[in-house]
Amino acid sequence: MTADIKSESIPKAIAKMSFEKAFTELKSATDRLEAEEIDLESTLKEYSRASALARHCANLLDEAEGRVKVLIESEGVMQLVNMDTDENESAD
Repeated sequence: MTADIKSESIPKAIAKMSFEKAFTELKSATDRLEAEEIDLESTLKEYSRASALARHCANLLDEAEGRVKVLIESEGVMQLVNMDTDENESAD
């Protein structure tokens, strides 16, 4: 349910972005904020957008992590296995 709460505060235009696009825009927003060359109102808007971009990126990473991990049954015990490593087989 936490993903639903995070998603509610993300504007639709951002929610449609790929991870790569959102991350690039987040980096650009961060650069603008760090430059400190914009007025207060623009800073607040940029910060709000950057926060939404960061939440969207985090959601996409959480989803990707969920797809990488799978539950397998081994000797009657459920184990969570990370599919991106070669250490899927444990030597007990």
